Amino acid sequence: MQISKIDLLKNSRITMGVSLFIISILCASLISKEANRTVMVWATQTDLAPGQVITENDITPVSALLPQSAVNYLSSNAQIIGGTVVTKIYKGDLIPSAAISKSTEVIDEKLVPLTVEITDIPLELSRGSVIDIYGINKRDTKSITTPVLMASNVSVSQVLERSNSGIASVLVILKNDQVLPLLEVLADSRLFIVRSY
Repeated sequence: MQISKIDLLKNSRITMGVSLFIISILCASLISKEANRTVMVWATQTDLAPGQVITENDITPVSALLPQSAVNYLSSNAQIIGGTVVTKIYKGDLIPSAAISKSTEVIDEKLVPLTVEITDIPLELSRGSVIDIYGINKRDTKSITTPVLMASNVSVSQVLERSNSGIASVLVILKNDQVLPLLEVLADSRLFIVRSY
């Protein structure tokens, strides 16, 4: 029995079609399997600075593919609201396990309000910014005075207000040993805030 070229062509097309169908099923299965390896973890919605206490508005659950390093990040099942930020975390980053502490003793810091002229702070200063605070003596206005670094690597907890009077109130997180030295010179100093990151 002789097989015609037309029959061979038909059979090869059928074989190719079946092969492509099987390949597509295998690919879909592999993609589905890979997608199932994703985990739900916490990510930030804002910049978070050391010393800040996490609120609901600071975090959001996201799906991430972390087959090997999932243990290094906080699962969205973890209760971290009310936890303390230990290291700087940028907006949109996944939250590392080591970046949050539930213990209030890890960071010995205090919230301190500062009143600063609106022209002496960065325009985009906000919660989660890290700043340096400089002061210039206000009493001796006739001579040029050298700015003094009063505190460095300070976390901003909140920018409370930007009033029409040209004054801004900034709530900062200071280490315990920074509080008294800063308060002692506030009355005689004009403050300047420089954003670090």
